[in-house]
Amino acid sequence: MPLPGALDSHALELFERYLQEFLAEHARRDPVAGQIAYHFGLDAPHGTRHGKRLRPRLVMAAAAAYGARPERTLHACTAIELLHNYSLVHDDIEDGDELRHGRQTLWAKYGLPHGVNGGDAVGALAHLALAGAAQTHGAEAAFDMSMDLARANLRMCEGQSLDLALESGARATTGVYLEMIEGKTAALFGCAAALGARCASAADDEVEHCREIGRLFGLGFQILDDVLGIWGSTESTGKVAAGDIARRKKTFPVIWAMERDPSGAGGAVLEVYGNATIPTQAEVARLRALLEECGAYRAASEAADNYLTSALSRAQGTKPLSDFIMQNRT
Repeated sequence: MPLPGALDSHALELFERYLQEFLAEHARRDPVAGQIAYHFGLDAPHGTRHGKRLRPRLVMAAAAAYGARPERTLHACTAIELLHNYSLVHDDIEDGDELRHGRQTLWAKYGLPHGVNGGDAVGALAHLALAGAAQTHGAEAAFDMSMDLARANLRMCEGQSLDLALESGARATTGVYLEMIEGKTAALFGCAAALGARCASAADDEVEHCREIGRLFGLGFQILDDVLGIWGSTESTGKVAAGDIARRKKTFPVIWAMERDPSGAGGAVLEVYGNATIPTQAEVARLRALLEECGAYRAASEAADNYLTSALSRAQGTKPLSDFIMQNRT
């Protein structure tokens, strides 16, 4: 997938090299160094799948929107990707996921204590990655970037806390769900866009404008991911089809059905999710069909599209940002 606007694959390759060099320099001590290398696939053959790098790409897009070249974004790109991966390591532990991109997760391979410690180490590296930003962008801008990252980190933790509460039986509403993804997902995308604007020495109002674009994109991205988590194919997502139902995740379509169709699909969800046993393939297929029939698929798709359309509308006039949204809204 091409990068937005004037950015090309060379910019992403530049980031990948910088990230690997940063990790090699800052994660030297065993055993945590080997664990971090494993998580990022640095111990695997060339070409290991490592995700779409959406957050670093958004940093670059926002910077390009205000005239900064990719080389000026590498500190910020590395910081945002490391913070994202810190959250992934901990999410895998909290969700009990043993596989990511076809490999054992960090905690599954090394054990739970090492998983927690390794995730914390990745989080610390995220903040250290901004250490060189003062030389490139000045002390004030570097401090602002550091605060952006810390606030996004806290918002992610708040969002994850709400997610865990929902999984533990707290009352699920679409309002609570949206509050949860505001922290867990949207805050980091907003931070990525704000960091990119700061890399271009943009004015404060421009930084906040970019943050709002990233926030809206993040909301739409997460709801769309929820749709794919139920109706996406294994070929398109790289995940088990309807895996979110099998894991009894309370995502947007599920919560919408619980609110809007309590005697139909919502009631069926409560019945299956309330069982101690893992849903059978037949139960998963039945719930997926009921959620579509009651309108949950359509409602979630429309909600995602509304947020992404709002992000695109606000990004008009900043072509790299609008290109990024267009390329990642499906």
